[in-house]
Amino acid sequence: MRLHNCIFSVFLSGAFYAPVAFASDCNSDIYRLQNPDKCVTETERTDTSLAKTIGTTAGALALIGGAIAIFSGGTSNASPAPETHTPTLPKYDMVGADISAVQLASITSDSNYIENINQYNDIRLAYSLARGLTGAGSEIAVFDSGKNTIHGGNVAHFASGQIAPNATVSSYMVADRYGDFKSFYEIGNEINSASTTNATIYNFSWSAGISATAIHSQNQLISMTDANFINSLKNAATTQDAIFVWAAGNDGTAQSSAFSSMPIHIDELRGHFVNVVAWDSETGALADFSNACGITKEYCITAPGTNLESPLSNNPLNGTSFATPIVSAAIAVIREAFPYMQSSEITNLLFTTARDLGKVGTDEIYGHGMLDLERATRPVGTPVVQISDTFGTRLSTARISAPIGQKIQSKNLKFAFVDNFGRTFETNLNDNISIKNHSIAWEHLRQDSETSAKFNNLEFGFKQTNIINGNGFMQTDSNNLMTFIRHSGNQTIGNTNFFYETSLGITAPNASPESMINGFSNIYTAALTIGAKYQDFSLSVGTPDTIIYGNMNLHTLSHRDRNGNYIYSNNKIDLTSIPSIEIKATYKSITAGFVKNPTGQDELYILAKTKISF
Repeated sequence: MRLHNCIFSVFLSGAFYAPVAFASDCNSDIYRLQNPDKCVTETERTDTSLAKTIGTTAGALALIGGAIAIFSGGTSNASPAPETHTPTLPKYDMVGADISAVQLASITSDSNYIENINQYNDIRLAYSLARGLTGAGSEIAVFDSGKNTIHGGNVAHFASGQIAPNATVSSYMVADRYGDFKSFYEIGNEINSASTTNATIYNFSWSAGISATAIHSQNQLISMTDANFINSLKNAATTQDAIFVWAAGNDGTAQSSAFSSMPIHIDELRGHFVNVVAWDSETGALADFSNACGITKEYCITAPGTNLESPLSNNPLNGTSFATPIVSAAIAVIREAFPYMQSSEITNLLFTTARDLGKVGTDEIYGHGMLDLERATRPVGTPVVQISDTFGTRLSTARISAPIGQKIQSKNLKFAFVDNFGRTFETNLNDNISIKNHSIAWEHLRQDSETSAKFNNLEFGFKQTNIINGNGFMQTDSNNLMTFIRHSGNQTIGNTNFFYETSLGITAPNASPESMINGFSNIYTAALTIGAKYQDFSLSVGTPDTIIYGNMNLHTLSHRDRNGNYIYSNNKIDLTSIPSIEIKATYKSITAGFVKNPTGQDELYILAKTKISF
């Protein structure tokens, strides 16, 4: 007991290993713990499971032994976390129209993907790759044993690899190849060094061998490590908006290890921390060596951590050590796709889009569930059309009158909508609007409501027009008043009366403040009708009101820049239209007509007008 207390007091001073105060005997568990480089065989030196040489200890010594064992990504003889319910993992299938089966097949048949196909399918990696996301522009700082060691090299490999192949990975050595760590003061300096770079994702594939529940305060964490270490984490969170991705540990217990508890006691780390437990893709459950989330469940996620193949290793890899960089790489993908997202938004996104495992909702074993790159890279929630920086309206198909709808469609424009996380996603405008006819029959029905004054063959007046009507995110003012001048004439030859009618109109339409249409010029229209009348029967052909000059402006969201600002595009649309052709026959009070619409569906109508006297 005294020996335990002695070693623990040295650990509290910031060093992982106490001075050797007993015989140099590799048969001694304590000596082997403090001198793994002297007690490791050549065969074991090439094995990633250094924990095989460590054994188990109790009390304070578990902190030292656990740190080595988990750093090595090895298994543990400790009892596994209790599996009190059957986990569920939704079937890997297609989601969304943006990814085709051909694209998925091309990606999943790649030899690098096939190496870990079950694990990659578990996180649905093929979808983020199909969407062109490779982690470009993201930088991950790996605090490990260096790229030239088995453990550090494999952690660095999975921090980019197939998931984020274009991410930058920077290695910071906090331990040597045998698991000898630097002091926490020195580790703090390494973290401070990373804070001077572009790194915003910090990967820690090592942990402590005591439970998160053993930590009760920030002061206790400082005492167990070093003030410089804790302050370096705070500094990276507040100045770099860094995200810390930490291994839960390989003790096979119901609680994650001590370091995983840090956000509970350090306010600055909340929203900046992801605790990672390991999933066994073969058994479909938590890996038997992995600690469960426990009290960290609110910021804990699950990722594959067993039988991982790496070009740097002869044997498959197992450990939360390797589940952790998989999550780091996923965050690099999110950083690339949405560079304006803050760390708290990214971690919330990962947790919200994780696929539920075990008990419904967040639980003590799997936390939020399985990392899911398909769900994390597509829109979440109700899509919104951002009209301005302060106002958005729900995205639903907008109906717009044919004369202007056809002109918009001819531009084949794209715009961006916003999801619940404020992320912008580009889509085709044409896919979100439908054309409705400028109803000629309706115009005829309400023609009697025109207000006009006649002077011989000239008529001046105004009337309502629906020639530029739209709804939804293209809402226009439905009370558009058109001023017109009309000229008409006729000539009787025998028993037949031949007639004509021409008109010019002008309207100054308004768009709704809730519309991406943010302005119209004056709209000028023209109409022409010629026909003949014999007794009670008449036949005519003509062009209804057609836009001969005018334009409108579409104010569409393009994207968000790296600072989170909304960037808009202004698109001027020429509304000059091709005229419709209307053929109309009238007998007494009944009129039948056919309209050939070049900008929409053809129209066939029958009208009956009469007056009722009382």
